[in-house]
Amino acid sequence: MVSPECARPASNRVIRQIPRRPILLGLTAVAVAVPAGSLLAGCGRGEPDPLESVAARARSDAALIDSILAQPTIGAALSGRLGPVADARRQHAVALGVELGETSPAPAPPPPDPPPDQSTQPSSGPDSGSGVSSQPGPEDVLPRVRTALDDSVRQAGRLVLTLPRQRAALVGSIAACCAAYRAVLE
Repeated sequence: MVSPECARPASNRVIRQIPRRPILLGLTAVAVAVPAGSLLAGCGRGEPDPLESVAARARSDAALIDSILAQPTIGAALSGRLGPVADARRQHAVALGVELGETSPAPAPPPPDPPPDQSTQPSSGPDSGSGVSSQPGPEDVLPRVRTALDDSVRQAGRLVLTLPRQRAALVGSIAACCAAYRAVLE
């Protein structure tokens, strides 16, 4: 036997039907908002962007090379070899700055101590018999540049595995450029 309440038409029921469309739209909004909220929650942590250290190293490498090229005798001898490397490292810093959203290039760090030159070392004189020149040559400063480039390649190589594709491509190409210049400076 059928209960008299079940036999009543749906319009007379106490519980009203809610249209499906607003419920589905509401559930869709929640499904989108929860992941978006969790993504945005990590934006304000204050952790430095990993590309900042790569950009700082690029500026530091350029400053090192500029300090070497500022030496009158060494700069003239190595400008053809080191000038393009310094330009490339400056371009790396600018490209990384664009990726980081910098509107103006960051200032270069203070250059490392320049290699000693003849004006800062006591002169041994031609008749001192030491046979060692106090003026540094390319063989004295090129290892510093090669070491800086090696460090840049290692840093970028470690970082590239942790980055999203676009950033990994940028950092990987910077590492490849540094490795190529490092090989040329042998």
